[in-house]
Parts: sequence; C-alpha cells; structure tokens
Amino acid sequence: MRSGGRLGSNAENRVNLVATRILPKVNADGTIGAAQPTRDVADFVRHIVDSIGRGDDAINMQELARLSANVWQPRGEYFDYVFDETNVKEAIDTALRAGMSEFSLENGKIRPVRDDVRTVWEQGYSPQNMVKPLRRSADPHKHDDHDGVEVEYIDSNGWVASVVQCRLPGDQGLRVEKIKLDGVTDRTRAWRIGMRHRRAMKYRRKQYSFQTELAGLNSQYLSYVPLVGEDQDYGQSAIMVSISDSGGQALIYTSEPLDWIAGQSHVVAYRNAQGDVVGPFAASPGPTNNSVIADIPKPWPVINLKMEPPHVYFGTVNDWCFPALITEINPQSTDLVSISAVNYDVRVYADDNNYPQE
Repeated sequence: MRSGGRLGSNAENRVNLVATRILPKVNADGTIGAAQPTRDVADFVRHIVDSIGRGDDAINMQELARLSANVWQPRGEYFDYVFDETNVKEAIDTALRAGMSEFSLENGKIRPVRDDVRTVWEQGYSPQNMVKPLRRSADPHKHDDHDGVEVEYIDSNGWVASVVQCRLPGDQGLRVEKIKLDGVTDRTRAWRIGMRHRRAMKYRRKQYSFQTELAGLNSQYLSYVPLVGEDQDYGQSAIMVSISDSGGQALIYTSEPLDWIAGQSHVVAYRNAQGDVVGPFAASPGPTNNSVIADIPKPWPVINLKMEPPHVYFGTVNDWCFPALITEINPQSTDLVSISAVNYDVRVYADDNNYPQE
C-alpha cells in the first residue's frame, strides 16, 4: 500500500490494514516448508528464534510440530498480534499463550508445553527413590479469594478492545482477577483461556515437594506423575522381588507387606526399567501378606542384579497415589534434585471445548 506524504493526522488514523505475515511453514513432521501467509503459533515461534540467529536445533521441533498439527491448527488456535518492542522470551511466551501453552527449556532446547488432560503416567516417585519424605500442603479457600476472571482481548469483529467474563457456578464476581490477553482475537478462545485459569485457581490448590537423587532429572516441566508418600491409607510402595505366572495372571512378591482395606477395591502398578509407571491394574491378595495377583499384560519386567529392581505401587482405587504435575526441578548438587509439584485435577480442563454464554 502506498500513500503520499500529505495525509493529515485525522485521515491517517482512518486508514487500517489487516495483514498476514509470510513465514516459512513448520510441517507436521518437523521439517520446514516454503514461506506462505500464516497465523500459526508454531511458525511464529520458530521465526522468533531464527531472527536472533539461532537455528532449529535450538528448538524441540518435533514437539512444536506435534502441537501445531494435532492441537493448535485443528482447534483454530492462532496468533494474531503486532509487537512494538519486547524481548525474545516475552515474545515466545505471548505466542505460546495464545495456544494455551508455555515456554520451557529441555536440555538446552526451547520446548513448548501444553497443559492438557492426561491419561498416561510418566515417572513415578515414592520412598523407594525419594531422599526425604514427601511433603504435602494445601491452600484453603478464603473469603477474599478471587471469584471470577475478566479477560480483555482485541476482538477481530471491529478490532476493538473487548472483555469476556469467566465465571464458575456460585461466582458472584465480587473480587475479579483481570487478565489482558495478547494475540487472541476470538471471544470463544479468550473465554476458554480465562475459564482454564479460573478453574485452576479453584481446583489446583495442593502442593508437593520432595527430593530425589538423579531420578528427578527424568521428569520435565508439567510431567504427569504419581506420587506415593508414607501417609497411612494413601498408597504404599515397595521393591518388586519377583514376578511369575499364576493361572495366567502375574503373581508379584514385594519387599514390604501390603495393607488390604476391607470392602475396598485395590490396584497395583509398577515402575519399569525406563522409570515410567505401568498400570494401575486391579489387584487381589496373593498367598502371603507381601504378595499380590493382578492381570498385568506381558512383557513383564526383568529382575536381576544388573539393574535397579522395579518399584511397586499399591493401594485402593482412588487413593493409591497423589496425581501431580511437576512445576519445578532444581538440581542441588551432582546427586541431589529438589522437585515441586501441584495436584492434577481433570476439572481444570472441563471448559476447554465449551462456549461462552451470549
């Protein structure tokens, strides 16, 4: 678009342009395609890193491509924003936030992380690999807590600042937290991000902390993990001494006696050689007080003196562990890692696919 140099200030302010940036495309397999008009979060994140002279080896391209192809594009989560002046970290944070994701570093690479509904356990932590006991705390609900969220965004219908209210049943909106959301130009997406934040405020109020040796470095930011402490009636952990066939099911002997609670259904899970948790599976008592029978699919773990034996997690269906998301990993020395986590609650994601009321 061209103009002369004699436009007055009033006329200049009446000229508006909606432009789409032309950038190289991040393909679904992590490769880079030809430049084209794009609003994709992934394309802009890569462009930011490229603009400071860092190549694709500075980004976890597989995860960036996966989120783009499987989450952001199918859900219509795009990034529409014009930066005035900022730094690289803030620019990446802004772009990822439009896709309900966050910035993290993994082995020196930028890794986008999206908090979402989880179904697969990652690493497991229990007294078997904790240096100190699991510490638990909780934030009780108080009378002066926020009871609503107000999201300000620029609506593409007129390109004016708009506000959407995010409320849970029972919220009166007497003490509202205000959020300014850059890069999101759609009312529904702004509402979903606000509702995710509101639900996290209400349902994510438990904190955990513990220390491990180097096992803690196997987790990442927002890894979904089961935590087992030494709390009575909240799960047990032990070392798997042996596992063998018993009528087509797995008969497991453990290093510790197992406490069965009358009238309750029980489960058992184990930590495999890679550290990931397998299970849980419905469990029934074995022939001794330190044995359990469960229908565990093969291949079963191998137990020998060449590697650390599997860890066993046992308890009732609802209380065999504390489901958690890792929030902080701090190496303290060459053999000590401090870890913080918050509780995982599926209710946080309940409005991710809903729509605001008109």
